[in-house]
Amino acid sequence: MQKIDGISFKQINALRAKRSFSKQLNDLTYFISLIDDHFHAKILLADDSFLLHKNSKLDQKIENWKLGKLIQTPHDILCHIGFEALETLQNKIEALEAAMDTLEEEVLENPNKSQQVKIIKLHRKAIKFKKQINEHLSVFIRTKQDTPLWSELVMNMQCELDNARQLVELMENLREAYQASVDNKSNDIMKFLTILATVLLPINILTSFFGMNFEGMPLIHYQYGMYVFYASIIILVSIIVIAFKRKKWF
Repeated sequence: MQKIDGISFKQINALRAKRSFSKQLNDLTYFISLIDDHFHAKILLADDSFLLHKNSKLDQKIENWKLGKLIQTPHDILCHIGFEALETLQNKIEALEAAMDTLEEEVLENPNKSQQVKIIKLHRKAIKFKKQINEHLSVFIRTKQDTPLWSELVMNMQCELDNARQLVELMENLREAYQASVDNKSNDIMKFLTILATVLLPINILTSFFGMNFEGMPLIHYQYGMYVFYASIIILVSIIVIAFKRKKWF
């Protein structure tokens, strides 16, 4: 069949888009496109007739639905295809949630620069899934039918859209947690360097003092002057370490 209600397949193919949409071609004919990264279906509803794009992989499933008496009207077929598209997105969102949980553990344990790239990629995927579910939902709201199955599909899509929105928010929270972990790690490094510099400060002072070239320097001609110097360093460093421990800076 090359035409239905005066609409040719050439005209239908001209309605290609990278997103899901619903377009009324005339009073009795609708062209519906369900497209995302993992699911493609181009559907023509003409009064009580139904045609699926010839390149679709859903033909066998539609035959199984017919054999199982799950469909009575063309809109029932469209509804089942909607459930199929929704299930595909649900599986991808669940996989994304699992990846996010794993990445969250890595971020909290040992944040590194590579994790930031992963977070950005997952965040983009979450936004894309949210957008695709929203587009699918708008298609079925536009062609709304007063049947329990149709209402269930719309409700499930709305619930999954809420889940996708929450996932986007969780991704944003994960990015904030990553930044906080990186900041904490940087603070720990700065704290260590500050403590180290403070501990070495008296050693530098004593070394500079006794390194001056004067004949009248104390301990310079004393037999045990070197031992007194080292003992002074040990005492000063010990005092600093004890003070830091009492203040719980270590």
